[in-house]
Amino acid sequence: MTAYKDLFNSNIRISLKTAINILSAYPASASTFIRLSEAMKRAEHRRSLNAACGLDVPPMMIVSTTDECNLACIGCYACERGKSADGLPAERVGEIMNEASELGVGIVLLAGGEPLLSRGWLDAMTRQAEMVGLVFTNGTLINETYRNWFAENRHIIPVLSLEGGEALTDSRRGDGVYAKAAAAMSGFRSAGVPFGVSVTVTSENINTVLTNEFVTENVDRGCRLFVFVEYVPVAEGTDTLLLTKVDKMRLSEFAAKANRRHGALFIAFPGDESQYGGCLAAGRGFIHISTGGDVEPCPFAPFSDISLREKPLKDALQSELLRVVRANHDKLTEGDGGCALWHNREWLTSLLSANK
Repeated sequence: MTAYKDLFNSNIRISLKTAINILSAYPASASTFIRLSEAMKRAEHRRSLNAACGLDVPPMMIVSTTDECNLACIGCYACERGKSADGLPAERVGEIMNEASELGVGIVLLAGGEPLLSRGWLDAMTRQAEMVGLVFTNGTLINETYRNWFAENRHIIPVLSLEGGEALTDSRRGDGVYAKAAAAMSGFRSAGVPFGVSVTVTSENINTVLTNEFVTENVDRGCRLFVFVEYVPVAEGTDTLLLTKVDKMRLSEFAAKANRRHGALFIAFPGDESQYGGCLAAGRGFIHISTGGDVEPCPFAPFSDISLREKPLKDALQSELLRVVRANHDKLTEGDGGCALWHNREWLTSLLSANK
């Protein structure tokens, strides 16, 4: 039962060690990640103690910080979800971050909408110096103020979203978006702030983004992290963008080879979950917190039976929905599109109905 946790923790440690080597050209960031590697060991120990008491605490937490966005990208899962309840009060956000750190969560992914439009989670992240923060942004709002903010908070890494080159990015995200993201990259490089790039991999861009040319171009710009996210067809009529099983294998193999070849860290999401015995959602590897505070198995599975508005994170991690999903992780095979839970959403709906 603990074998997958040992493997997942080992892979986190390896990634942090790789990050320290990659960031050697950025002394301030390298020293921060040396400190963070020790913090991750302490977080792992806290998770182990909780597991011994029957509480599964994931290493990672994904947060949709806001529904607001200054773009309307084609096929965006956040756009398809529509507006949820009002965001959590800043005081509660800070409490949740403290609770997560105390339980052993070590990595927080801040997404949206556009996370730079909501300061609550960003401000709370600055106070969590023993956690790694990744801010997934479209890059169009990056200015000198934000460059300085990231420079002052080296445990928080900006990750800019691209679809490939200018034509592919602008066709999905809007005219001029690529140029603004490229300008943000240039600004980060001039300021000595390492950054990452996130790419939603589809049938349309896979032959562009899984190339040494695409990687080298962005490494030369200063990119030190590549996150390849398999497209999930949450928008009706976008099934043609799905990756085939062959494409998914190709993505995993490319990321593995790129980690050995380039001076950057490469992560495929969800990646090869078979090595962990199945789906990592619902607290096995990560959870998702919606804008309104609902605790969900995954960003692509907007189902919840508990809210952080009323309950502490420790109680939420023990929700019946999350427990059942974790218990059935081996039955949640990925299929096309990356997210096993999305392909089993009727089952998740039935679980919620049964628990009412």
